[in-house]
Amino acid sequence: MIKHLTNLLFPKLCYACGKPIYEKVDAICLKCRIALPRIVQINDHLNPVAKIFKGRLQLERATSFLRFEKQGKLQSLLHNLKYKGISSIGINLGELAAVELKEENFFAGMEAIVPLPIHPKKAKMRGYNQSDLIADGISKVTELEVLKTAVIKVNNSPSQTRKSRYERWQNVATAFKVNEAEQLKGKHVLLVDDVITTGATAESCGLTLLKVEGMKLSFLSIGCTY
Repeated sequence: MIKHLTNLLFPKLCYACGKPIYEKVDAICLKCRIALPRIVQINDHLNPVAKIFKGRLQLERATSFLRFEKQGKLQSLLHNLKYKGISSIGINLGELAAVELKEENFFAGMEAIVPLPIHPKKAKMRGYNQSDLIADGISKVTELEVLKTAVIKVNNSPSQTRKSRYERWQNVATAFKVNEAEQLKGKHVLLVDDVITTGATAESCGLTLLKVEGMKLSFLSIGCTY
């Protein structure tokens, strides 16, 4: 009774729209979950993520779940996830993406998830790697193993914001290192990121991963700016 009254007086807020949540969900209200702008999926020739990596990175499958729009709901969610410490958003977004993409058989044949790593200094400052949380959400739905230390970021690259495509590539060209090759050898691995813009960071990490013997790679980001 007291808990019910507390929820009425001090309801949880949706981090997408800022309005109270009265449903039995966390971080993102049901209305926003439905309204988040989905992107064209894996089997469509208009898939923007496949276009980004074409000729740059050998991928089995690639897609994003949502379209990133300035001042949009996804931008608000990711801002709260990355800079406000609302870690539940990452898990929620991962679960939402996995539920819908599972229906498209996107995860067929995949054996593990590798979250795109950030430098340990950045992870310490933020409290977590947001891609780890997204991967955890995907894993809850797919039951795929999450390999959070299989590849590490060894260079603390400056922000990619306002850099050109070439500058972004230079910024991360030697940023990653495979840390646990035996865990990856011969597996079909899903690389997971929060948002893809030019794809330079994911490309650098992916090229590093594909040096592992017999490994196949797919890619999923929650958002795409295209």
